[in-house]
Amino acid sequence: MTCSEFLSEMKSRGATIFAPAHQGQIQLLNGALQQRRYAMLPNILGELYTMAGAICLDTGYIFGPNEIMRERTYPIPSLLKVNDDISPMGKTPGKTIFGRNDLFWFAFDAFGTFYMLDNLNLTPLRRYDDPYRAMTDCLISGKI
Repeated sequence: MTCSEFLSEMKSRGATIFAPAHQGQIQLLNGALQQRRYAMLPNILGELYTMAGAICLDTGYIFGPNEIMRERTYPIPSLLKVNDDISPMGKTPGKTIFGRNDLFWFAFDAFGTFYMLDNLNLTPLRRYDDPYRAMTDCLISGKI
């Protein structure tokens, strides 16, 4: 699967795709992640952000480099804000959270391995070999 095929599939399921991020924003995000000692973006997410700044499908979200303001509802926080808020809990060392839905958090590590995390204690529940499968599970589970 490619990034454009993934986005096309999510659009067909009713996902809202927000404006893409600029390359400079992605580089700034990567620098901020590295400075805070979080896992840096895998190439797949960097490519995704050049096509979509964030994705929302009902209660499933893939966070982007910037906060997304929406009309008459709460904003979608940036990936950095989410990780800054969660990191003091000490439950996600070496991982960066990139998405969530009502049931699970989704993260990746420095090796580009994606994980499904428990919603309550953030322990890994599933390891993904296919990053697109992890992103799909993140969004589709939000629609169930």
